Amino acid sequence: MIEKDVLRDKYKEILKHISLERRFYAKELLLTALKREVEPYQKVLSFASLKSEIDLSLINEFLIKEKKLFLPKVIEGEIRTEIDYDCILVPGLAFDKKGFRLGRGGGHYDKLLAKYENVYTIGVCFNEQITLSDLPTESHDKRVQKVCAF
Repeated sequence: MIEKDVLRDKYKEILKHISLERRFYAKELLLTALKREVEPYQKVLSFASLKSEIDLSLINEFLIKEKKLFLPKVIEGEIRTEIDYDCILVPGLAFDKKGFRLGRGGGHYDKLLAKYENVYTIGVCFNEQITLSDLPTESHDKRVQKVCAF
C-alpha cells in the first residue's frame, strides 16, 4: 500500500492544478447540494477552506444566515469544541469509496470524529480528490458517513 506521505504529495499536486473556472463551478454546485444535506441540522461544524481546498464560503454564508454555522478552533494542535454538533463538514486531501479520508497529517479531524461518533459527517472535496483505491488506514482513522465531491 502506498505511504500516506506520498499520497499527500500527490493530492496536493492535483489540487494545485485545478483551474479557477473549475473552482468557481464547484463552489456553486457545492452550495446547491449541501443546502439540502444540512437542512435538517441545527449545529453544523464547517471549516474555513484553505486556498487549495474546495471553497466553502457560499455554504458558510448560508449557514450564518440560518444561524447554524460553527467553525473549529485549533488550540495546541487540537480542535477544541464544547458544542454538541449534529453535522460536521470534513476536509481532506483525498477520500475513498469507504469514506476514509487522507488528511494533512496532524490528526485533528480523526480526534474530532472520534469524539463525535454519532454525528452525521460529510466529507467535502473536488471530484479529483476521490480515489477508487482504498486509502491506507490506521486504527485511529475515522470514516465520514457521506462524501460530497464536486
